[in-house]
Amino acid sequence: MDRFIFIIICVTSFAVTVGNAQDRITTLSLEEAIALATRENFTLRAAQFDFQATRANEITAGLIPNPALSYMAEQLGEPEKNKDQHTVILGQIIETGGKRARRLDSARAATRVAGHVLAGVQQQIVFQTKKSYTDVLTAKAAVDLADQNVKSLGEIERIQRLRANKGDISELELLRIQVQQFAFQRDAADARQALQAAKIALRAVAGPDRIAEDYDVTGKLDFRDFAFTKPDLYNLARANRPDLRAAGTAREKAQADINLAHANAWWDITPQLEYRKDGKFDSYGVGISVPLRVFDRNQGEIARTLADARRVDAAYQATVVQAQSEIDTAFGAMATERQKVTSLSDTYLPKAQQARQTVEFAYRRGGASLLDFLDAQRSYRETSLEYVRSLGNYWTALYQLELAVGGSLVK
Repeated sequence: MDRFIFIIICVTSFAVTVGNAQDRITTLSLEEAIALATRENFTLRAAQFDFQATRANEITAGLIPNPALSYMAEQLGEPEKNKDQHTVILGQIIETGGKRARRLDSARAATRVAGHVLAGVQQQIVFQTKKSYTDVLTAKAAVDLADQNVKSLGEIERIQRLRANKGDISELELLRIQVQQFAFQRDAADARQALQAAKIALRAVAGPDRIAEDYDVTGKLDFRDFAFTKPDLYNLARANRPDLRAAGTAREKAQADINLAHANAWWDITPQLEYRKDGKFDSYGVGISVPLRVFDRNQGEIARTLADARRVDAAYQATVVQAQSEIDTAFGAMATERQKVTSLSDTYLPKAQQARQTVEFAYRRGGASLLDFLDAQRSYRETSLEYVRSLGNYWTALYQLELAVGGSLVK
């Protein structure tokens, strides 16, 4: 019986494992990666719970103070009967000065600030997803390029080995080709390692529980040009950037806190109802309790909130300056990478490719030296790899610019 139960448990666990494996994604597009990240990323989930916790403060701010009930028994144990006294007092604080409304204003402003902070975390996660996705595409392109180089040089090495066996070329010349082939194979191994690392990073940010370990991405690393002006980017940042909006909302909260501090300086009143049983007699009474704010009139809190408002205003100005600085940096990086990509694609890569083809054609027919051939191969490899890297850097800089302005720039 125990063996039967054990077998059932094993079969069930295997079925669940297989089912989970089958549900995992094996092919991932950029849109799917972003959707997964915004839904599954644990850092974003933590920020969402933090937002919910902040919003819960609105409930506390809107609550009415609890009533107070007191009971007192006196003259217990007296020799004479019916001499004990029992007193019950019920009081309810009535807030004045609009305290409850001011608390709600402050709590709601804090919720809006937390909402902008949450939006900032989400934009950061989206940026990390796009960057990791671009890194995967860049690594895939580098692997394809390395494989092409290895295949091309391998064909040359095969032909030259036959020639070396016949005595047409020296063993030293064949050895140099084989050494160069090792460099190309090393490039391919490094590219595969970089691809694996990039896929791990993308899987970690987009959802390790939903993406299979051996997955692939769709899409192509190509060049698309975009025209932006700094004034337009500055305007987009003011309208969309979460930290700017959070800093602006923080000024509203600072003003709400000032209003709350002034409201807390008002005297609250506590109406009271009293019931007393004195021996055989019952009596009722009413009263009122008022704190005498002679010394503490909330001066310290008022001064603190006024100073905090000035601090928040300065922080807002600093955030504006920081946003413009980040836009300028990202814009400059994108312009630099765009210049590299266009120069490589329009000028240097075609020339390196033509030089390699020409020298290879001549070398096969004995019209070029081995050193010329290897140099042409090396130049083409370096230029092609630089072009792939520049493409990846261009898209990364573009996504960094999106993060700086707080909105999508790629349609």
